Amino acid sequence: MSKRTRVLLALCLGAVSVGAGYGITAAVAGGPQHDAAPVPETSAANAADHGHAVRNVADSTLAPALTHRVAPDSVDGYNVQILAEPFRFTPAAINDPVEENAGHAHVYVNGAKVMRVYSDWVHLPSRLLQTGANYVTVTLNANDHSTWGVGGVPITSTVRVDTPAPREK
Repeated sequence: MSKRTRVLLALCLGAVSVGAGYGITAAVAGGPQHDAAPVPETSAANAADHGHAVRNVADSTLAPALTHRVAPDSVDGYNVQILAEPFRFTPAAINDPVEENAGHAHVYVNGAKVMRVYSDWVHLPSRLLQTGANYVTVTLNANDHSTWGVGGVPITSTVRVDTPAPREK
């Protein structure tokens, strides 16, 4: 099995396990899904749709495996933990020369970019989510904001988050 195939397999298998214990489901573009809920075409599965070119990880470098967890926050919204290995968040290096497997992440909700992230944890306010099914997608991005990929396919992780209707007071 080639290194590229092993990496893509790791991405797919890792994404299926993301929802365990969080009441959420996960999918990776082009990979298996945890349940029958489709990932909408508006997700960040195609980074080019979001204005960022795909930058392939060098063949001599192990591509990062990416998953993320989304858990309800006790006060508002959700907390997102980004799990990317091997990958280094380099907030001080934004717009510096590109380094392999380093940079930041972008977070999308239902296909719309909502934030740039410089560490492995971020808070997602409830105002960014609609009632019902939401798709929270994370991409890994280089210092020049291009999206890291393998074979022209962006490295992404998408999690479905079902939000309840607001309670009446």
